[in-house]
Amino acid sequence: MHSHTNDRAYLITDTAKYYYTTDGGRYWHPQNAPNPPNTFHAKVLSFQPRSDYLIWVGNADCEGTGERCRAQAMYTRDHGRTWRPVEDYVVNCAWARDEELRVDATQILCESYLNKQGSQRSFGKDNPLQFVSGNDYYGKKKKLFDHIVGFTKFSEYLIVAEVRCLFVLVVAMR
Repeated sequence: MHSHTNDRAYLITDTAKYYYTTDGGRYWHPQNAPNPPNTFHAKVLSFQPRSDYLIWVGNADCEGTGERCRAQAMYTRDHGRTWRPVEDYVVNCAWARDEELRVDATQILCESYLNKQGSQRSFGKDNPLQFVSGNDYYGKKKKLFDHIVGFTKFSEYLIVAEVRCLFVLVVAMR
């Protein structure tokens, strides 16, 4: 379901084809996404109050050996007729604007891996997730945090969890 418009909903398949309704389910339209939905447990669709604005996070280059298999975020301002790239090697991308969080409607927030090479399936803790904010549809991006666990929007707040490592040396003496 579209989180801001009750008459819009989406049926996502395991291919690049999905179905959407703009009339509460009376008629379902087929549409092609830029790629199949991601298999990295990322949210596939992100919405904002401008109901034609969507972010799709799908798989890219995951066929065959998948040496560069990654989650790729794309956005549309015309309800999926044209798609533009946001970022590759992501875990989550979302519109910053919400009904309660009234910020720039062009701002996109992403959890994005620092090192963008190889297969995302093999990434471990040695490749930290950064929190990146991009205005002008991610054209003007800025890294806000270096090593995050995740982010969420809650009411008019944006919550980001960052990892800070502390090493404690314990010495036992007799």
